[in-house]
Amino acid sequence: MRIFVPLKDNNGLNSRVTGHPGRAPFYALVEVEGDKIVNYQIYENQHATEESEHHGHHEHEGHGGFFIRTILDHKPDVFITYIMGPGAYNSLKQMGVKIYMPKGHTLEESINGLIKGELKEMKEPIED
Repeated sequence: MRIFVPLKDNNGLNSRVTGHPGRAPFYALVEVEGDKIVNYQIYENQHATEESEHHGHHEHEGHGGFFIRTILDHKPDVFITYIMGPGAYNSLKQMGVKIYMPKGHTLEESINGLIKGELKEMKEPIED
């Protein structure tokens, strides 16, 4: 299973999950097999600066479309986030990506929560 998680910082598995996916400075792609993390990589979100210059825009508007393409290029099975606007939500759902709410504050807590079946699936867009 491939899991995409937007992050506030780059501290390995202790990186903090962010509530603003399109403006996240970093994102992780985590691979899980069974109940174990077998690989993870953290990338810099090259569109984060552009997003932060457009306060009030959600990840599906403007430059956010680039971030959605970045997500889909990684072909995740799961996306973990606190909020997601309708455009991004619908784009990911149409591609078969399941969207879950994080558990705790770190990447590791959220991935372990997913493995244990403790995360709540997002059934509709949630905006801030």
